[in-house]
Amino acid sequence: MTINTDPQSYINDIPEHATVVAYDGTSFSPEKRGHSARSDYAQILASDFEALSQHAAKGGTAGLLDAEFARYREGFRLRYSKYLHSQSRCVSWFIAGPSNFPAARMEKRSNIAHKRLNELLEFRARALAAIRRTLRPDLRAICSGDADAIERLEARLDAEKTRHERNKLINATIRKHLKADRQAKLAALLGIGLSLSLAKKYLTPDCFGGIGVASFTLSNASANIRRVEQRLEHLKRGKAAPDVVKEGQNARLEDCPAENRIRLFFPGKPDEPIRDNLKSHGFRWTPSLGCWQAYRNHWSIQTAQQIAA
Repeated sequence: MTINTDPQSYINDIPEHATVVAYDGTSFSPEKRGHSARSDYAQILASDFEALSQHAAKGGTAGLLDAEFARYREGFRLRYSKYLHSQSRCVSWFIAGPSNFPAARMEKRSNIAHKRLNELLEFRARALAAIRRTLRPDLRAICSGDADAIERLEARLDAEKTRHERNKLINATIRKHLKADRQAKLAALLGIGLSLSLAKKYLTPDCFGGIGVASFTLSNASANIRRVEQRLEHLKRGKAAPDVVKEGQNARLEDCPAENRIRLFFPGKPDEPIRDNLKSHGFRWTPSLGCWQAYRNHWSIQTAQQIAA
């Protein structure tokens, strides 16, 4: 199976006969509509592959791209074929003529074809989002329970600090050459490593008439750095904290700071009101551990203590 950004690589996924038949009852030019449908299919896959290739390059996951895209391509082909099959059962009275035309039956078939089209579009959006998550692990949210949470937070903190220091240097350079002409300012910004386009951008007045990096950008960056530092410190304390096990009258409570989990082990299946209470506070049944488990926070700990007591 050939995979690249050339639309012609995908056009044969859909037989020409299938597209012509699909519009035979709704178009005066089914061959033309069929050719357009095949071209649209090929163009969509080619553009999707190009977009995913860029994500794979940024995420360093080029080795996963072909397998992920091949699975997506097959799913898209199947749903596109189902849509064409549903469309082939539709007939317009413009084509068949109004005499004894089964309007109710054709309306039902048209609704089914529309449903198949929506399923195709929903699949595409859902599948592409899933592939992007696979190809861009660097964009995945950092959960406290992740094994690499501390390492990723430290990397994010370093990146935030580097960006913040660069922005401060840009403003300091502009202030130093504030009375110089534009060319001198450009040369100074180029001298600290900015590209020409970025240097011009920072010398163009914003909507408030200011140049350089806006003060609120620096303030927000400082606040974000402090937030990441606080979270990192909290995670490090949690990873070092020991697990706490408490035996209650109703259940055994296990508080696992290192895994960012709170767990309840019941001697049997809890009553429905208790299960509903657990679910409403973020607990989920975990068959692999045989317990009810939730992310560790103030509310989940409080709920677990009340139920276990």
